[in-house]
Amino acid sequence: MKRTTNWQVEEIISWIPAVFILLGIAVALYFWMKSDEPQEVETPVVSELQLPEQVGPPKIQYPVPVAPVEPDPVEIPSAGHFEQIEETLPVPEEEPESIPEPPIEEQVTFLFDWREYGQLFLLEALVNNFVVTIDNMTGPKLPQKFTFTQPPAGKFMVQKETEDNQYLDPKNYERYTKFVQFAMAADINRFVSFYVKHYPKFQSAYEELGYPDRYFNDRFVEVIDHVLATPDVQGPFKLEQPKVYYTFADPMLEALSAGQKILIRIGPDNAAKVKTKLLELRRALTTLGRG
Repeated sequence: MKRTTNWQVEEIISWIPAVFILLGIAVALYFWMKSDEPQEVETPVVSELQLPEQVGPPKIQYPVPVAPVEPDPVEIPSAGHFEQIEETLPVPEEEPESIPEPPIEEQVTFLFDWREYGQLFLLEALVNNFVVTIDNMTGPKLPQKFTFTQPPAGKFMVQKETEDNQYLDPKNYERYTKFVQFAMAADINRFVSFYVKHYPKFQSAYEELGYPDRYFNDRFVEVIDHVLATPDVQGPFKLEQPKVYYTFADPMLEALSAGQKILIRIGPDNAAKVKTKLLELRRALTTLGRG
C-alpha cells in the first residue's frame, strides 16, 4: 500500500506579477518545488543565455510601440491682438500641483483584485527580478535570489512505495490552484497596456544583464514559445533522490529546462490551462506594433 509522506525543509523563496505575470506565475511554480528542498549556497545567476556575437544594429522582431508626445497647439495671434493684449490678458490662475506617478510596484496592485490575489506576490524589485527570471527559463535552473512569489501553502508530498519507488504525489497540484486561478482570471489587455507603458524599464533591466544590443520583448516571446513546447505528459511521475534533491527518474523529463519542468510539476490539467493563457499573451505581445 502506498503511504504519503511530507517533504519540506527550509522555505527560502522570495513573484511577479503582471501580465508578464503569467510567465511569472509559471516561474513561481518552479520555486515552490525547490523551496521544499534544502538549498545550497548559491552564486547568483544573472543569465545563462548564450547568444552569438551580433554584427550591426539589432533586428527587432516584435516591436513595442512608443506613444508619441503630442505638442500643445500654438495659436498665432493677429496684428490687432497685440494692441488689446493688456485689456484682454486674463489674470493667471495658479496651476494645480502635479501629482507624481506612484512607483511601478504600487501600480501593479491596481491591475487585478489585490484583495483576492495580492498575498501571492512579492513586489520588491519587480521589473529586475522578472527580467532576470524570464531570461533564465530556458536554462537548467532559475536564480532563487530573483523570485517574486510567495511559496505555496502546505508541504511538498511524495508517494513512497519503497525507497526505490517514489512518485510525485498528485495532491501537490492542488497547492497551485490559487495561482492558476489568478492566471485564468488575468485581463491580458490590461496587463499588456501596463507592460507597454513601462516597457523602457524592462528593456533597461535586460540591457543591464549584458545585452545592450538585444530586445527584451523578442526574448520574452522566445521564452513563451519555449515553455509552450513542453511535452504534454501524464503521470505518474517517478522520482529519484540521488542526493538531497528530488529529480525525475525519466531522463527525458529531467533533461527539460527549468521553464518546461514547471508545467510538468504543476500537473497536466493546470499545465493545459496555463498554456491556453500563454497563447493569449503571445498573441498580444507579437501584435503590439501592428495597426
